[in-house]
Amino acid sequence: MKRLMIFAICAMAVMISCKNKGKTEAASLEDTISAVIDSIIEETDTTPMPMFLMGDDGRYAQMLYWTSDLKEPQKTEDNEDWFAIQHQSWALQDMFRRNIHEYTNMFVDDKVVKIKFVDEVLKDPDGNTPSIGERHGRNDIPSLCARFDFADAKDKKKGWGDVIVTDNYLKSRKHLPITFIASEWNKPKPLPSAVIKQLEQKYGMKVSRMQHTATIGDHYIWGCLQFEGAYANAPKDKYDPDRRSALALDVIIDGDKFYVHEELGYYDDNYGATWNADDDGQYVGCDLLAAFEGPKGLELCYRRDAPESTAIGMFYMRGDQLIQITYETYHNMVDEQRPIWKSDIAQMQKLFQAADHEYRNVKLTKWAYTYVDFTNDWLWLRDKKDEYGAFFIRDDAGNFHFVAAETPRLKPTRLRKDGICYLCISGSAGGPATYSEIYAFKDGKQIERFTALYVYGDIDECTLNGKPLSKEDGQTYVNNLPDPEEMTASFTDIEAKPEP
Repeated sequence: MKRLMIFAICAMAVMISCKNKGKTEAASLEDTISAVIDSIIEETDTTPMPMFLMGDDGRYAQMLYWTSDLKEPQKTEDNEDWFAIQHQSWALQDMFRRNIHEYTNMFVDDKVVKIKFVDEVLKDPDGNTPSIGERHGRNDIPSLCARFDFADAKDKKKGWGDVIVTDNYLKSRKHLPITFIASEWNKPKPLPSAVIKQLEQKYGMKVSRMQHTATIGDHYIWGCLQFEGAYANAPKDKYDPDRRSALALDVIIDGDKFYVHEELGYYDDNYGATWNADDDGQYVGCDLLAAFEGPKGLELCYRRDAPESTAIGMFYMRGDQLIQITYETYHNMVDEQRPIWKSDIAQMQKLFQAADHEYRNVKLTKWAYTYVDFTNDWLWLRDKKDEYGAFFIRDDAGNFHFVAAETPRLKPTRLRKDGICYLCISGSAGGPATYSEIYAFKDGKQIERFTALYVYGDIDECTLNGKPLSKEDGQTYVNNLPDPEEMTASFTDIEAKPEP
């Protein structure tokens, strides 16, 4: 197992760190990285690397996994082109899982708080593999992860930290405090001018932006910078040889020495540099979460938050190199809707069939989110032929409430006016008659239910909130309604298998 992990993680580090180096530096850098990773792996079984908590589910903190391959992947004809990457990703995750009970220390504001492993979330409520590689903003969306809790419930008031480590890691390293430098976004604290001058000479480029972000221990300076224009010496992209690169650096400064990690972006003559979507041309540097002086040198836990993603991993300062190992880059999910599980479908199916004798043998086979108002959580279910359907509201507790049904003759439209939103179900009632029922909502609450039976286009009888209404008052009510809007939705097949 150790040989496999050495190969896997070495390959990963070489790919991440060598991608930004010229050919003249690649060989020596690869040797350095191999030596660094070898020394790390030698300690793996007794001193696992730090890991990260990436949020919580409202009760427990989560260490998010990044591959659903919980068993060691095997090389086949189908995966031979990407097997090395697949295996290295699994190996790193497996290192954590094999030592999962040993992670009993969490850093909160440079203080150690005791935690305990609770369990792993390996299935969602439908029995499928939960989400991987994503950070969810909703507690009710499960992720493939390990979950942790405070060893002492009294510590909950301290809040969750980001970095978790084993006892052996703490015993073999000196923890270094991190002092963050407060500065205005548009007036960042500059890095030492002597270092900037050397970096400009080394890369043959002008620094356009820099920031002294933190001080590590009592003398290390941590920061980032970016250069103007395109990086002429960037290696060619094998997929796009004409691509031009921008260059940014994460920097450690130790007196008159400096160590850098290069990050290539994209450069366009019209739009300038970019490293992440919506970054407005400004490189988002790596934020330090914890720092340690190890037997081989400085070891830094980092997180890099960009508008659309969050990366976690380690920096190792070895020799004259700053080696980065990225555990995973997670996609940050926003504006997510609450998931629908099989138990939710069963609850709505039961409510629908109980609403009317006509529906008792109708099976609803697909669902969609829809919007009648923008306060309630609306669900629209339909049968396979789009003949029968039902509308539900889900409350904050997760319970569903039946609102209205559609039939082969009665179809839905939506109306909005003066802060009131309407769901209208209308259509033929047989012969010259038509029928309409209208549900009105304001501030998230149903305020009215109007029904009308028309014969040859004129109201024959009508009600408001279950009480009879005169034809004249009914017509006045209808005349004040806005024009209807067609309702459409993107439906999900209830029986469809989830994507792997």
